[in-house]
Parts: sequence; C-alpha cells; structure tokens
Amino acid sequence: MLSSKSGTSLVRPRRRAFLALGTLSLAGGATTVLTGCSSSGSNGSALTPAASTQLEEAAVNRAVELVRAVHTGASALASGTVPGGAAARLSGAVAKLLPALLKVHATQLSALGAPVSTSPATPSTSSESPTPSTEDADAVTSPATLVTAEWEAARTLLRDAAGLSPEFARLLYRTAASCAAAADLLNSALKGKSLGALKPAESTEAAGSAEAAESTEPAAPATAPPTTTTGPTPSATGTATPTTTSSSSAALTLVPAETTALNRLLAGEHAAYYAYPLVIAHIDGPREEVATTVWQTHRQQRDELERMLLTAGADPVEANAAYEVETPTTKGQAATLATTVEERLAGLAADAVAAATHTEVQSLAADLLVGSVRRQAAWSGEPVA
Repeated sequence: MLSSKSGTSLVRPRRRAFLALGTLSLAGGATTVLTGCSSSGSNGSALTPAASTQLEEAAVNRAVELVRAVHTGASALASGTVPGGAAARLSGAVAKLLPALLKVHATQLSALGAPVSTSPATPSTSSESPTPSTEDADAVTSPATLVTAEWEAARTLLRDAAGLSPEFARLLYRTAASCAAAADLLNSALKGKSLGALKPAESTEAAGSAEAAESTEPAAPATAPPTTTTGPTPSATGTATPTTTSSSSAALTLVPAETTALNRLLAGEHAAYYAYPLVIAHIDGPREEVATTVWQTHRQQRDELERMLLTAGADPVEANAAYEVETPTTKGQAATLATTVEERLAGLAADAVAAATHTEVQSLAADLLVGSVRRQAAWSGEPVA
C-alpha cells in the first residue's frame, strides 16, 4: 500500500542560526514513504555535519540574500507597486499566486535562520543575515522578472549546495527545488515557454531557457495551458532526468545509511511507476500525454537507482506485485494522486541527500528531489515550501 513512515533522523547542525533546522521541515511535517506493505528498510543512521563551517556559513548567507531579495520583490508586486513607484500590472492568476509565494519565502527564510517579520514586506533585521542589495531587490520589476529571479536563485543554490555537509546540502537543495517550482508556477501563469531541466550537476551552466520570463509578452506554453481545477500542466522538460551512471561509480562502496536511503527511494520509484498508469487513465487530454512522459521518467529513475545499487554491490529492493492505492475516478483525483506521489518521492530523495557520503549519490538524489518538487507544484498548482 501507499504508506507513511517518519523520515531519516538527523543531528541538528552546530550553527546557532540553525537551531530550528531539526524541527522545521521545508516539505511540512514527517517524510512519507512510498513502499509496498512490507517495509523497504529502516531509517538511516544519524549524521554529523562536516566541520567546513566557513563554507557552510558562506553558502547559507548567500541563500538568505537570494531568498530575501526574491521575497522583497514579490512583496512589492503583491502590494501593487514596483521600484520607482509605478503600478504593478498583474494578471488574475499571478495576483492569486503571489500571497502563497510570500508564505513559501517566509518558510524558507525561517529554515535558513533568518525569519521575516509578520509583515511580508518588512524583512527581519537578523545580524547573521545579509540584507539584499538595492540592485537585487530592484531587479524584480514585473512578474516576468520575478520568474527570472526565482530561477536564478534555484541555479545558484544548486551550485552552492554541492560539497556541504549532509544537513546543509539537504536544506539548500530543498530550497533550490522550492524556488524552481515557484518559477514554474509563475511562468505557467504568464503562459511562458517551459523553463526546461535544472540539474545539480549542471548548475553552473545555463540549464534551460529563461528568455520567456524576460519578455514583456510571454510566448505560448510548450505544453498544454493550465486548467482551473488541477493547476498548470507538468512539463516533461521540467523534470530532472537522471544522468547515466559514470564509470567512476564502479568504485562506490556505499555505507549502510546510503544503501538504506537509496533502497527506500527505489521503493518509492517502484510505487510511482505502479501509480502513474492510474493517473494516465483518468487525466484529461494534453495532461494524459504529459503523465505518460512522467511515467517513463520514473521508469528511467528506477533503473538508474537499481544500477547504482548493483554497481556498488548492494541488493536493490524489488517491486511489490501490487500496491494498495485508491483508484481515481475524476481528473482532479488523478492530479491529486500524482501530487501525492511526487511529494513523497521528494521526501525520500531529501533523505537520500542527507544520507549521502559520495558525490554521485548526493547528485543523483538532489536531481530526483528537484524533479519531484517541480512536478508536485505543477500537478497541484501550489508552491512547495
């Protein structure tokens, strides 16, 4: 059945600004697991942060700067003004989305140890959190430039997360995924072209095109337009398609926590591959084609995880013969099922990031995390905190 299980238990980071990290989850609550009726494994071992404090401080301070700048710009748009005092021109879809995005930014900043005040337009003045430059805040002058700001924040956070200790990497990767999902939703509301793939391994390069976000008249979407009942259509190019395991993976020797986390993620992919045909059968028109493509993406991700485990000499968990899942009867229920699948996979991928001791494991897990969060937002039409 599609069941729930608490996530990996982690030791809190040693930095004072992150005392809340042990209790605040960006996904909201316990991590859930997609497995069969038999458990795929126990929770991962507790992890201790590496001692690269200076590197972590720099990465987190940069994350605070980026998120606070985006939050300030979004808050100005939500208030109906832009830098210079001009009136903001917002469509109904964008105006409806902005308050939810402000809540997401507030959650991100709280997790980063720099909470905003109760008024979304007035950032907190924490001594440990840099204030965004006027240039950064003023860069958001329209919904289109807010798309660009969210997307660039995601790319920068993906780059900065690499090499951090597990808990800090997990935090930055989840924040990056959240920013990417926000960019997708705004871009869909503007009917812009797909932003494309966003891969941690390529975060220093141009990953996807944000040109549509910078135009005054966004082009028609590459996939079907959004619906009012189930949110914008998930784009196949908005997934983080796993890379082929490199020859260096032959030298991998996974620690038990890595093996457990990867097998739990693999069990989730087995369940996702089982569930998506139910989505395909009950979703409407253009979304059926997208759901079919996402189904194949989950097959590829399943195979990639199996290869990694086998190459490392570990036994991959096998799929169950069947899973207990309520069959949707409407397109809305089908979209909800897809949302749930992606939400739970994102939690499992985040656990795998936290358990990773090898770059290859962390990169693959982060890749799957970003893809699942973006698809979750696309199916639900709601930003992911």
